Amino acid sequence: RAARLLFILRGSVMFFRFLIVILLSCLSVSANANAPEQVASDVISDWEDWMARHRIPAGAIIVTYNGEVVGEGGIARSVDEPAKVASLSKAITAVCALHALEQSGMAPTAALSSVLPSALAEHPPRDDRFADITVEQLITHASGIDTDYHRSELSKLRTFTVENKLWQFSKVANEQLSGTPAWASYRYANANYLVLGLVIEELTGEDYEPYCQREGLEAIGITTAQLNPDWRVMTSWCGWEISARDYLTFALANFTQENTPLRPAGIILSASDVGRGRGYGAGIVF
Repeated sequence: RAARLLFILRGSVMFFRFLIVILLSCLSVSANANAPEQVASDVISDWEDWMARHRIPAGAIIVTYNGEVVGEGGIARSVDEPAKVASLSKAITAVCALHALEQSGMAPTAALSSVLPSALAEHPPRDDRFADITVEQLITHASGIDTDYHRSELSKLRTFTVENKLWQFSKVANEQLSGTPAWASYRYANANYLVLGLVIEELTGEDYEPYCQREGLEAIGITTAQLNPDWRVMTSWCGWEISARDYLTFALANFTQENTPLRPAGIILSASDVGRGRGYGAGIVF
């Protein structure tokens, strides 16, 4: 039979860098009813070896088969303990953005000129093409935005007690695009998801966190996820904390065979080609 296994792991690799891996794979297993549990046990054992080899002090892993948990483990952390998830926050943001589009009656092809007119007026972009970027292009990192502002300005950003998205937006809008949005190739940039956070707030009339908690997480039974107090300044691009079990619930609700990364919230997205048969859509590489 084809076994579908999903596992999530997280660990601290170095200061301010966290590794989180989601693997969805089809494995050939025998008809033995215990086979999924054995495969899960092997995966967890390999994960423990990997954690030790890279000297990662804490992490959690959970494995599913056909939507049922068949194995879990942890090193100095349980699968129910919330942890910072860094860029896996982007998948939460993407799903919330798609819900916001659906509820507002707008399409993913809506341009920033029609979605964020006040932000553009307050912080006129250096590049006239910036206003032509679509929500879909932000989601798939195909907007032409290629700024490293979050590194150069990080020390200042981390002194804030709130996320101050418009200040961050002003830095992004002051950068030259790497290409025309309609033709831009995939370039991973946190700034895309910063702008998406503003898009969500503009479309919904709500702050990013409560909207995403209600529509993207509580709606599927997740009640403990929140922006991490120390990382909330990175909000929509890096700020969430959530347990491995809850992230699994989120992933299964949005990225199963029926809800692929191309169609969460019932909206069909195009995907950016990132090479070697991989695509980027709705906040994850698949």
